[in-house]
Amino acid sequence: MNIKYIKFACVGGIGFIVDLSAMIVFSTFMPLFLARSLAFFFAVNSNWLLNRRITFKQQQFESNSGLLQEWSKFLCSSCVGAIPNLCCYWLLVSGLSLTGSAAVIAIIPGIIFGMLINYLLADRWVFSK
Repeated sequence: MNIKYIKFACVGGIGFIVDLSAMIVFSTFMPLFLARSLAFFFAVNSNWLLNRRITFKQQQFESNSGLLQEWSKFLCSSCVGAIPNLCCYWLLVSGLSLTGSAAVIAIIPGIIFGMLINYLLADRWVFSK
């Protein structure tokens, strides 16, 4: 297996923790949709910073103008990767009528599918030289 993909997956795991933690904190004092959006934004930013420093260290822009472009591309690609992630989850939960812990476990295939798309976009578009 590609070491860069393993690093990407580890960074994604940290991003998941950031996302979940931020969602828990923000949902205590703001509406759920706003809390979810803000938590996603925090997770994307932490993933961008960590992937930039760890996973794609050799493939990054050097100038500040390139930095903003790189961040924008990462944000865009993360939103693209979120679509199949959420669709896969929705199809599994609604199609199989999953509830409880089965519905929680159903998040895994979507995460893997979304992560694969995010990795391909990050490697070939966001952090490409």
